[in-house]
Amino acid sequence: MPDAGTFSPNVAMARNRWRAAEDRLYPTLIADPGSYQRSINQIQAVVAELRKRCAGVEDIIAAESAPEELIAAALPGGSAVPADLLLGVACGMADREISSDVERRRREAAIEAARAEGRAWVVVSGPETAEELTDGRRPELHLPTGTVVEIAVDPWSGEDPFQLQVTAGETGTLLVTGSFTDRDEWLAEIARQRAAVEAGTVGT
Repeated sequence: MPDAGTFSPNVAMARNRWRAAEDRLYPTLIADPGSYQRSINQIQAVVAELRKRCAGVEDIIAAESAPEELIAAALPGGSAVPADLLLGVACGMADREISSDVERRRREAAIEAARAEGRAWVVVSGPETAEELTDGRRPELHLPTGTVVEIAVDPWSGEDPFQLQVTAGETGTLLVTGSFTDRDEWLAEIARQRAAVEAGTVGT
């Protein structure tokens, strides 16, 4: 699951603010190549300080509320980058890094739990069953073969909102792909492809 607060308005506002800082800062860095690397190094120093203090997005938001202390700890010599842009970009980078690490560890734990329980399939992310998916993606890993059956629903896409693809684990080769307008047809094809994976006949 995503870290606590991921879907809260407070987190959404913070992430919008951080993206806006990136949109404002990066064009100025590109326009001034002489200061680009120095500015990137300063941003990375603030990111490193955030890593020390934060375990999730809520921690980053809390750290952002004391910008002078945070920047002083990361950059005792100060920075020529405007503080609001420096902090916004650093917070966005730290958020992505920490969220990615949390998700990686969550997936590893889910896979290990499935192996310990002797299950052949593990849902990497998303709801436990395909029937519960109403938006977003749901990859499911077949542990014996490493094959991934990934389904997706995009209710705003218009035609063919239901997607399915089967990917070989070792090579990443796309074995099966399909788009569906009918939910029942989509669910039936998911079941058929899972059975094919188990039988070793997928893609044939």
